[in-house]
Amino acid sequence: MKKLLQSLLFIFFFITACHASINITEGEINSYLNNELEKKITLKDSVGIHKIFELDYDLHDLSTQIGRTLEKNVEVSGTVDGLLKIKRKHYPVKININITTMPYYDPNRGELFLKDINLKKWKISPAKYQDDLRYFMPFIIDGLSSILNSTPVYTLDESKTKELLIKKVAKKIIVVDGVLKLETTIF
Repeated sequence: MKKLLQSLLFIFFFITACHASINITEGEINSYLNNELEKKITLKDSVGIHKIFELDYDLHDLSTQIGRTLEKNVEVSGTVDGLLKIKRKHYPVKININITTMPYYDPNRGELFLKDINLKKWKISPAKYQDDLRYFMPFIIDGLSSILNSTPVYTLDESKTKELLIKKVAKKIIVVDGVLKLETTIF
């Protein structure tokens, strides 16, 4: 009887896992980006040539829009507050950036990443520094790309049975309007 019960439980969990999915919403990812990311990695940096032409910056107010384009990608926007230093003069600047990324799921770790970063658009204020700051944009985007490539934006919680099952068998991400769906792919 005990073996029959164990077998039935195994079959139940197997069938559940075969047809299970988990939705990760924009709100969950945005909450992580604004409340947890800075605890794991610094979002401040300095790029350029020290004491000649450099930019000290702080990246904040990151937010996502999931699947709202035909490409069904994830757009990330954020604000960079910076201090442009040119020959001992300092100029405060603000850069609004918008990038596109593709979600990636690491099944071994149960973590969701945003990879393949592409700069979509950016706007600098005051606008008179647009030409000077365009040289720094590749460095800022490389820094953001490094952060998103190495730091997950969502980690499955193994203390939750459904997320533990999904972690073991999920292989596919489906991008829909406002949601990333992790789905099993056994059948």
